[in-house]
Amino acid sequence: MKEIFFVVSLFVAGCIDAQVGIKTTTPVNMLDVNGDINIRKELRTGGTNLLKGSAGNAGDIFHNNSAMAANDWKNIKIADGQGSMSLFSINTVADQTGVSFNTSGSAVPYNEDDALAGNWTVLPGATDTFSVTNATNKVTFSFQTTAQKTNNGSASASFACGVFVDDKLKAVRTDVLLGESGAYKIFNLNATLANLVPKNKYVVKVACINRTLNNTTLGIGRAVNTNFLSSDMSQSVLTVSVLQPY
Repeated sequence: MKEIFFVVSLFVAGCIDAQVGIKTTTPVNMLDVNGDINIRKELRTGGTNLLKGSAGNAGDIFHNNSAMAANDWKNIKIADGQGSMSLFSINTVADQTGVSFNTSGSAVPYNEDDALAGNWTVLPGATDTFSVTNATNKVTFSFQTTAQKTNNGSASASFACGVFVDDKLKAVRTDVLLGESGAYKIFNLNATLANLVPKNKYVVKVACINRTLNNTTLGIGRAVNTNFLSSDMSQSVLTVSVLQPY
């Protein structure tokens, strides 16, 4: 008799469009469960009075979003070669200010964790923040800019650009620009850091430094001879990608 009474009670509640609570006397939704739920078959979403909802496909995840009319299923694909890693965040920033040098610096080697100081000059727009929430991670930095020299004929100009995380050098590349006055080239720096300590809002900056200029003027991310290069053509772009376990 208890089971029959329970079914009848639910039927009556449904007829009057009431909210039903399990282990709660103050339900806040049509069905409010205060406890665990064990579903022995499918969880379906988006159903109607005439059609069954979707149970998703193998490998899908349930997508819950209060801004949607109904929750749904999402297919998550893992990038080839990353094993159990998936893309956690990605962002791209651009800079059209750049930097220029007209005197030689020092052609010395650089070391990991060198401080952002001395002649290192940050490209103003090539800065960003990223967060890591899992101790197993890979953070990839992809930087591209344009270097141009002018003055002193075919004299060479050398420089370096580095990626600084929280003002510590984590990756650096040197290069030499050859050619007549006005010559320019594309410069790329790609680096990956593994297993950074979980932290909210790491700060990443790209900075460049002069080495041997041989009486030339060198622009990095900046056109120093507009007869051959414009500010749009010379701009810098930085992309930061964070991968974590799926």
